Amino acid sequence: MMKTVVITGASRRLGLFLAEQFIARGDRVFAVSRSTSNEFTSIDSANFHAVQIHGYDKLGVEQAVTAIKPQVSHIDLLINNASVFEADPKDNQEIESKLTLFFQIHMLFPSLLTHELAPLLFDEKTPGLVVNMTDIYADNPSHQHSLYCSTKAGLENLTRSFAKKFAPGIRCNSIMPGPLKFLPEHSQAQKEQVLNATLLPFEAGFNPVFQTIEFILANPFVTGTAIKVDGGRSICRG
Repeated sequence: MMKTVVITGASRRLGLFLAEQFIARGDRVFAVSRSTSNEFTSIDSANFHAVQIHGYDKLGVEQAVTAIKPQVSHIDLLINNASVFEADPKDNQEIESKLTLFFQIHMLFPSLLTHELAPLLFDEKTPGLVVNMTDIYADNPSHQHSLYCSTKAGLENLTRSFAKKFAPGIRCNSIMPGPLKFLPEHSQAQKEQVLNATLLPFEAGFNPVFQTIEFILANPFVTGTAIKVDGGRSICRG
């Protein structure tokens, strides 16, 4: 049966990959992003809907909800994937603006969007599903990325809170990814450093995350849970 899926941060990398996979399954996808992606043009399907917002803030939520709600009567899956990964600023004067940015993207936006879409997700017979993309750093933070890590940890806490708040009509879980796919700017030395500290030392790509989402979708007794998809890196880090 065709499912209705909403994915944030869907214009690149993991978000785009997930949108493509769900479309290939025959599902209906609303891809929320700050800008239209050239990659979207390769998705030729009447079931694909690009939802452009101006930013991951309250106005962005209003824009997304306004675009989505009139077109659907039910949502099966919301994936809060939008994210930004940056090191802490060296200038202390930038801490406030950087932390505010991380908070808006990692906590405020997914919280507001989940609440706005909750009536469309809620179903006690076949609960809707929220999957929040967090990070293994939420449990074992990096001192160089303390602002990023703290807001990802906040999203982890929101996941558990929402699991309690919206049960039994909505299931809420998180996925904590590790080094799935390197960026083009990563050097060979950087790649080797990461892989040497990972139990499964290879670049897995994004498919393991999609497989994990499929597992959560298929298993109706999973909620309030964080699943690490990291090749064992989280237990190697000191």
